[in-house]
Amino acid sequence: MTQIRDLFSDARKVERTIEKVIDYYENDPAKLDREVEEYEVTDNLERSYRTFLETYDAGVRLGDAPEVGIWVSGFYGSGKSSFTKYLGLALRGDAASGGVPIYERLAAKLKDTALAQDLRRLATKQPATVVFLDLARDQLIQNSAETITNVLYAKVLDFVGYSKVPKLAEVERRLDKDGRYEAFQAAYREMFPKKGEWVDIHDDPLIGPARGAKLIPQFFPDDFETAQDFRTQHYQHNRTVDDVAEEIVELLRRKKGCEEIVFVVDEVGQYVAANTQLMLNLDGLVRALKAVGRGKVWLVATAQQELDAIVERAVLNSAELYRLKDRFRSITLDASDIREITHRRLLTKSADGERRLDTLFKAQAEPLRLHTRVEGFGPGKDVDLKAFREMYPFLPVHFDVVMELIRRLARRTGGTGLRSAIRVIQDLLVDPTGSMKGLTPIARHEVGTLATAEDIYDALRNDLSKEFPHVVEGVDRVLKHKRFANHDLARRVAKAIAALQPLDGFPRTAENLAALLYPRVDAGPHVEAVRDVLRELVDVKELGIVEVRAEDATDDAASGSGYLYLSDRVRPFQAKRDEHKPTGGEKRQLQLDVLRRLFDPMPRTSLHNVRTVSGGLWLGSTAVAGEGADIRFVLEHVDPANIAKRSDELKTETRTRTSQYGSTVVWLVTWPAELDDDLAEACRSAHITRSVPDSEADRDVQQFLRAEKRRLERRKEA
Repeated sequence: MTQIRDLFSDARKVERTIEKVIDYYENDPAKLDREVEEYEVTDNLERSYRTFLETYDAGVRLGDAPEVGIWVSGFYGSGKSSFTKYLGLALRGDAASGGVPIYERLAAKLKDTALAQDLRRLATKQPATVVFLDLARDQLIQNSAETITNVLYAKVLDFVGYSKVPKLAEVERRLDKDGRYEAFQAAYREMFPKKGEWVDIHDDPLIGPARGAKLIPQFFPDDFETAQDFRTQHYQHNRTVDDVAEEIVELLRRKKGCEEIVFVVDEVGQYVAANTQLMLNLDGLVRALKAVGRGKVWLVATAQQELDAIVERAVLNSAELYRLKDRFRSITLDASDIREITHRRLLTKSADGERRLDTLFKAQAEPLRLHTRVEGFGPGKDVDLKAFREMYPFLPVHFDVVMELIRRLARRTGGTGLRSAIRVIQDLLVDPTGSMKGLTPIARHEVGTLATAEDIYDALRNDLSKEFPHVVEGVDRVLKHKRFANHDLARRVAKAIAALQPLDGFPRTAENLAALLYPRVDAGPHVEAVRDVLRELVDVKELGIVEVRAEDATDDAASGSGYLYLSDRVRPFQAKRDEHKPTGGEKRQLQLDVLRRLFDPMPRTSLHNVRTVSGGLWLGSTAVAGEGADIRFVLEHVDPANIAKRSDELKTETRTRTSQYGSTVVWLVTWPAELDDDLAEACRSAHITRSVPDSEADRDVQQFLRAEKRRLERRKEA
């Protein structure tokens, strides 16, 4: 058996280590070398590099710039961190990987030789001090909503080697500026000869201030006569944004010796979007850096959203806030690049592998397109030979689903703990970390096997369980249910619903679920089997799976339409429904309603345009419709074993009692054995939909009520 992994190129082993995310602060030489080696520059990325370098070059070369902010936006996983990290390292000039300057390694990946030369020139002729700031990790503990100005100030102090204790950092800054910092450190060694160096303990919030207090009166006798004076002195950072900008620029230039300074700040959009004051502070910081730096000091911000979108949604739409958009040059990374990069880094096939896939696709192209077509999601294009060859064992729609799932999860978590798209694809292929225990990685399956929505669920199950726990719990209920424990297709359908439920507006119809569960290139159609399983799953009410039609979907597009798992908020209403015990009268009335609908309209005809004759329906002695009609159609329930006997009795009765039966037609009917149960279930659905007004229910409960109404309608129609 030829396995899928046998199709891949040997240039890059598919099982190799791929970092979960790009870390600004990762400085291990081996990891950095691997990162840079793996990095791919697409045409879109090269255009983004050109925009950045042209904008930056004009500022630092001419000593002035219209604005000194660059806003790099893009979907989670689109490469913002790698783009800014490697560019920042390249602009330093002295950063190297594998013994080669980063700027040379990055320049070698650019097709445009002039652009590559510009990068080399900037890195060698005007190297910059580059300060990386990851707001998710560097926000100040004492205030998670601290301004970017203050967080950046703390980062710069740490960057130049000052204490992380604010009061001590201020002492060190003043000593250093006066040229007395080395003398202070020597005094520490003399006072504490067996305690190592001052820098070994200056970050310790307990020991640092205690030992520093004993030395500080020697260096600031006018301000601190005793150690106790320093210990009790309350330090508070009260500088303006302009003061901070001037101070950090002066400090970095003095300590690092470069006129050019680049601050690279990750995830600014997420940090400031919900707080107008933080946005205004960012505006002030960029203006201050422009004034003090005169084109040579830049702030590069990354965000999942474009700046325009963040400003538009701000609570305070002031003119000052709108001007924030003008402080930055916008660079938007294209999410479509992720597919190309994934192909280059992970899914490249050998020449023989490509030939095998070409043959396979040409033999099965039309049925494959037919059975994997997804409606209402993404670009909706049929898979072609090139896409099949590049993405196999994934189809383009599988990759789109993974991308949208990561996007959706990142919106809820900010990306914390998430893997990049390429790592999710690698985990699906070979599971290098062993996280998918008990499952066979796709790459070990036979050639012809396709990735499915079930595989995507298995790869992202832990991520889904954190943000959509009711969805994962719903799958577990299906897997444990005695009716479906050994039902392979039910298991796969249950996982597919769960994988697709978080997607904005994805129509989880039977057809789309079947398309994303298509198991092999040469498999036959299975949409009817999927549809049958869905009916079974919906009928087992304790599973919490319902169908939401497009016309019933709420304004919250995240739920989409089609099949979904109800959340725990619905459980009390489900219990109330299940606990209801329908009376005989309820079931009888529902049965009459069904018959009334079934026989509507009642028969009516005209005899020679003179007399109209109408028909009415009766169930036994109870009128259903047309009580005063000329002809009565009577439904009489009889046990199947007694049909012949009752038929003979009626024949006798109609001959002997003609006046009673002269205008009556009797139909002998037998009810199916499950009728009473069906009527009871329908009554429960009717009861709960009457009990809870739509206006008093939240989104999930409204969906539940609508599903119950449809369940009731289906039972009436059946």
